[in-house]
Amino acid sequence: MRFIIVTGFIILFNLFLNGQGCSDAGACSVQTFDFEDGANKSKQKVLLNFEQTVGLGEKFVFISQSTLGVQYRLTSGTGFELRIPYIFTYGNIGQTSGVGDIILSATQDFIRDKNFQLTAILGGRLKTNRSNFNDDDLPLPMTYQTSLGTNDIILGTQYSRAKWNLYLAYQHPFGRNENEYLVPEDETDPAKQYFESAYLKRGDDLYVRAQYLLGLKKNNGLKFNLLGIYRIQESEILVDDEPLLLNGSSGLTVNIGLSYSKQIKNNRELSLILAFPVIDREYRADGLTRNIVIGISFRNL
Repeated sequence: MRFIIVTGFIILFNLFLNGQGCSDAGACSVQTFDFEDGANKSKQKVLLNFEQTVGLGEKFVFISQSTLGVQYRLTSGTGFELRIPYIFTYGNIGQTSGVGDIILSATQDFIRDKNFQLTAILGGRLKTNRSNFNDDDLPLPMTYQTSLGTNDIILGTQYSRAKWNLYLAYQHPFGRNENEYLVPEDETDPAKQYFESAYLKRGDDLYVRAQYLLGLKKNNGLKFNLLGIYRIQESEILVDDEPLLLNGSSGLTVNIGLSYSKQIKNNRELSLILAFPVIDREYRADGLTRNIVIGISFRNL
């Protein structure tokens, strides 16, 4: 079984490495407490996590994200989480940096026994700015923005059984952001023509994520992730104050991820992360495109 899983992942990695389109708007950043290997489930009231990722976005814009996460267990079945990211971007038309959107969530176990666990999730993504950073008074596209510029609600549920975990979620953004980017009329270089995003109104997202935990020796482990995100409606921008639907902005994105975790001294865990998309949407105005993401994470146990 283990050989089949590892071999399948290697095949998919080599086949799809050049895909594009990762577009997690926040729902899959929400964490729950208990998807761990057997007796290693944490019993701490407070868990701290720091994650550093780097990735390549639209037009290979370099994106660095440093995220501090704090989880608090109120009871054995109730938890809360706060995630605060700091984002730096650098590309061929500018660079930006700043605090990203804050993610707050609450989780409640409804069924929990030795065989499986069912958890409900309520969360939100809170905008930290209006997603209207510019460079030399020229609006920058969404891939350079540190905020999506909207407040979102996230509703989800998670089912865990032995080594397997299934996560379902729905995310809805409220209103438009205040980004003003349209491709300049005098810009003839295709490398500097980004997806237009002026006053973007994103569609809703449905998420399905499957995880498999492969336990290794000395409390180490591998997590295999398959994530599907379906953008229900086409997104919309404003051009000359008129709404314009973005053809190709709805539909399916599929991402594959792998993380390796190792327990280190002082009751800490180190994880190495790799993720990349294999299927994407044609028009990705929200700036969430990632060609590939690599990262490292530390947390207390």
